Amino acid sequence: MISKFGVFLYVAVLWISPGVAKETVFVLDHTLKAWDKITFDNKKPNRFGICGAGCIEVETAASVSMISKPVSIDLAKYPVFSWEWKIDSPVAISDLTVKGKDDRSVAVYVAFPYDPDKASFSEKISRTMIEIFQGSDAPGRSISYVWGGYGSPADVVESPYYGAVNAMIIGRNQSAPVGDWIFEKMDLVADHKRIYGYVPSTVSHVSISADSDDIGGQRRSFVRNIEFSAK
Repeated sequence: MISKFGVFLYVAVLWISPGVAKETVFVLDHTLKAWDKITFDNKKPNRFGICGAGCIEVETAASVSMISKPVSIDLAKYPVFSWEWKIDSPVAISDLTVKGKDDRSVAVYVAFPYDPDKASFSEKISRTMIEIFQGSDAPGRSISYVWGGYGSPADVVESPYYGAVNAMIIGRNQSAPVGDWIFEKMDLVADHKRIYGYVPSTVSHVSISADSDDIGGQRRSFVRNIEFSAK
């Protein structure tokens, strides 16, 4: 179920060195009011909360759900995507390529507007039903950066549920440290071109999720300082 809320973006200037400024668009604010809750039929939802300024905590316990925020990011100006994340316990060993075995400690998604000129035949066929249930502004393709017990960092994995339209990039796996904040910085435009073969123009949504409904167990993760910036 998706509920609609307002959108809040915060634009700030970060001083790198005297006389040189870096313009940055921050996605996280101090509340969850701007985020849509996305749940799945017959699945227990995760719990999302605020863990400080620009920080979201995700508690997953045999559960799965997402929160998603509409944004409007011009990738010609802000092609770099960065965030920090942390987990409080070892990841579950999972297989992201297999339905029913694809648990993950945390994932950060970036979605792009639907582009009929780039869409495959199957995407065009399914688009009508997607718009009926999700609205005409529902995104098209997406990239999710995943912290889970599978693969090696930078590996690209196709979603077992959504196929090629939702590519997963392994951000961290079971070898990453537990309890430490880790900073990630991705060239989102380059990743999209590597996966989908063309340069995207805008971002439409950012989402956060965790998944423990298959293997079970209880884990907490934290995501903060999500931002888009110039190179």
